[in-house]
Amino acid sequence: MPLITVIMPSLNVKKYIRSCMDSVLGQTLQDMEIIAVDAGSTDGTLEILEEYAARDGRLRVICSDRKSYGYQVNLGLENAKGDYIGIVETDDLIRPAMYETLYHMAVQNDLEYIKGGFSQFIELENGLRWHQPGGNCIFDRALRGKILSPKSMPELATQDYYLWAGIYDRIFLKDIRLSETPGAAFQDIGFIYQVLSTADRAMYLSEELYDYRQTGGNSSFHRDGFKYLVDEYRLLEKILPQKPDVWKQAYYERMFRQTIGRFQRMAIAGRYQGAPDMDVLRENMRQAEHGGIFKTDKLSIDDRALYNQLQNCPAGIFDTFYEKWQPERKRLEGLLNFVCDKEAVIFSCGKYGRFVHLLLEYYKKGQVKAFCDNNEVFWNDTVQGISVLSPERTAEEYKSALYVIANLNNENEIKKQLEEAMIPEERIYAYRPDFEIGLFFAHGCGGEDV
Repeated sequence: MPLITVIMPSLNVKKYIRSCMDSVLGQTLQDMEIIAVDAGSTDGTLEILEEYAARDGRLRVICSDRKSYGYQVNLGLENAKGDYIGIVETDDLIRPAMYETLYHMAVQNDLEYIKGGFSQFIELENGLRWHQPGGNCIFDRALRGKILSPKSMPELATQDYYLWAGIYDRIFLKDIRLSETPGAAFQDIGFIYQVLSTADRAMYLSEELYDYRQTGGNSSFHRDGFKYLVDEYRLLEKILPQKPDVWKQAYYERMFRQTIGRFQRMAIAGRYQGAPDMDVLRENMRQAEHGGIFKTDKLSIDDRALYNQLQNCPAGIFDTFYEKWQPERKRLEGLLNFVCDKEAVIFSCGKYGRFVHLLLEYYKKGQVKAFCDNNEVFWNDTVQGISVLSPERTAEEYKSALYVIANLNNENEIKKQLEEAMIPEERIYAYRPDFEIGLFFAHGCGGEDV
């Protein structure tokens, strides 16, 4: 019997499936089975999976007759033989020691489930990646690494949203399944709710083990997100009467926060899209509030204000989040307008410089020609695939280029240095970005799928 079964639902992920599968097969824990459940890929994904299965006997490919993420995962669960179950989304990546780390902690502490931390990342067509670390399924750092009883912690319902971050005892999951609605968005809502409200022994680690890919077309960003939420919560209502009052409260708090999350996504994309399904969610919460099931006085002051706004003027929530993003959106727009279609050099190859480079590669592919840096340690080296040059050499080789200063501490000094190198002021631009992965979808990209 394998120690772990890894379930990998797939549908038309040819761009990502090799790197994802390599990260799974390359785990330091080797005693596992991998079940890839493909829902009728037409882009070559299935053929790649079969190629891998022919090379590695731990991988088995199952063809699903339905395009439903939940149905695919459930097929994997029905066929799983491992002591513990892991689920990997086939456009993501996992760290080499993920399953060894989780499995040994789970067995040592007799856990029903255990989850690690994660990062979000974006990958450009040329392979460059930007990671935003710090994701976790529990907010209180003091509780990480300790044995917890989730069923006594309904607050986890508004923190733990991530099915794929950990592993689950197979026996514990015998009566827990995902909903099987069409598509791939939010179908883990009921699964996670049942896991949290049932588990006696669990643990959350701080160590980042999973890398979650962000794209403008992620199903969770889709414009039909409100509809998906309605469908999933409607299915979950069937088990709600059997739950204690604190978990009924948690159910509506989770619904509220995920509804607000849709507004945040819309604000990032810069497009408000009201929908009848949003009204269904609002009405569900309103009725639960009037029936004394959803006690909104338990929400924080800020969340109560958002809830009241949701009930009375939902467009105002969009406006609030949109305004929050506006300063950064305007800075980004200024950068893109400055670069336009010209060659650009980024001054500083540090963290800010690398972030700015990826932003420009995302929006202005191929226009950044070099990094410029005062630190001679980096000269004649490459960072993210482009050369790092001294200021003197950069000014000589890129006489007509635009210069983007990505150094927060020495902006004025660098500007003066460039002007002394005969770079006119109109070809110099200082950009102070917020390190937020949402910027990659905040300027005319990603909006179609909110």
